[in-house]
Amino acid sequence: MSGARLRTVVADTSALVSLGVPRADADYDTDTAPDPLQYLLTSCDVSVPPEVVLELQDLTQYRDVHGAAATNVLAARDHYTVDDPYEQDGTPDSRPTFGLDDGETDGIVLANALAVDGFLTDEFGGTNFALVHAALQGPRIVPTPRLIVDYARNGHLSHEEAQTLITTISPHRSWENSPYVAQLVALLEE
Repeated sequence: MSGARLRTVVADTSALVSLGVPRADADYDTDTAPDPLQYLLTSCDVSVPPEVVLELQDLTQYRDVHGAAATNVLAARDHYTVDDPYEQDGTPDSRPTFGLDDGETDGIVLANALAVDGFLTDEFGGTNFALVHAALQGPRIVPTPRLIVDYARNGHLSHEEAQTLITTISPHRSWENSPYVAQLVALLEE
């Protein structure tokens, strides 16, 4: 993403929840520190498929940071568009089988149909990254930790703020032992 600004994105559930974690984390103060969800929703046009909204609504039943993050994303509903991917020109009549969950699959179909700049996801480990990458037909895959690091590398956050965000999100989203995330954090230290 470095060098090329995201103007339009489709986001999947996991990415939105990850970006909503700082506001949901009692130890992080979004009044004085950056709110990555707010930054995403005000810096570019964000679309999601209806399945992502349903997944977020399902998550709100949990009384933990994930449920609170999902609630925060739903509360920001005026700042993103919900588009049915199967009502777009050139899309299949029904959900294809990519080997991913329904929200990711619908997000990829929507991203391809809208020809957005990027598909924002938390898929960066295991085989799902390759599946997402293979299914995208133009939009680039933008893993959530990469988005945060690139916000810093492009001057929208300080490197320290980006490191704090990743440190805040990591234990809630199982990023702390990820070699991918470690490599991105190392970029902030250069």
